[in-house]
Amino acid sequence: MKTILITGINGYLGSKLAKRYAKKYNIIGLEYSIDNLFRLEDENFEVYESKDRVFDTIFKNHNIDYIIHTATFYGKEQESDGKMMYANTYLPQLLLEEAIKNDCSLFINTDTVLDRFTSSYALTKKQFRDWLQFYSSVSKIKVINLELEHFYGPGTSPTNFVTLMVKKMLSNDTVIKLTKAEQNRDFLYITDLLQVYDLMFENESKFSNFEIFNVGAGINTNLKYILQYIKKHTLSSSELDFGAILYRTNELMESNNDISKLTSLGWNPKTPIELGLLNVIAFEKNINKR
Repeated sequence: MKTILITGINGYLGSKLAKRYAKKYNIIGLEYSIDNLFRLEDENFEVYESKDRVFDTIFKNHNIDYIIHTATFYGKEQESDGKMMYANTYLPQLLLEEAIKNDCSLFINTDTVLDRFTSSYALTKKQFRDWLQFYSSVSKIKVINLELEHFYGPGTSPTNFVTLMVKKMLSNDTVIKLTKAEQNRDFLYITDLLQVYDLMFENESKFSNFEIFNVGAGINTNLKYILQYIKKHTLSSSELDFGAILYRTNELMESNNDISKLTSLGWNPKTPIELGLLNVIAFEKNINKR
């Protein structure tokens, strides 16, 4: 049985990938902190705390065949730029070096489609992507870089845009301050996203040493439409204050997500945005009833 190291294993995406592959692979986890592994309470994964020297220990104790890197700081908790650089660039770069030294064959990186100058988060993610491209050209490790559009689903972090808006509207927040919400963005449902990772393993032998995949539904949805849809189906009394928040510098206004490279491998997303939103609303309503 081969071994996968999943970084951010207690995160929404990381935990779902760990549970998905647990029957077929030996799963090892890595987390920035192991104080509260709440998404893994019923699991028995060995999880290491991410520190400068822990990578030596991991590779000494385990023969890691593959790495799925999902760990990230988004900056939504007001993390400093220094902490963002440490978590999103420096630590994964050390992990990558150790993986190469120990003949790890595949590194799947979970990246973003955002322009590198959109935010500290985007910049630190792109800086690590540059390191991945460099190392893939001078070593034997194969790198798959998944540039994700916005993904969502029931049970995501409260800072996830869709979940946050659903929570606010179910709580009937008096006023929800928003941008003008003119963006047309690509939203990908979690079950469709998980199948992309399946596809990467199934087709690994076909790929070159450095591959980039655009990952999204391939269909843009207007942000105002999404917000008004959530309001309608939560029966919320919240006022949506469009225009109260300015757009970010280099705000992505129109997703231009060509997913033909994925669809050519036989993958097609199956969950329409309306169904996905209803699933999130039902999940959050159920939590409120407990």
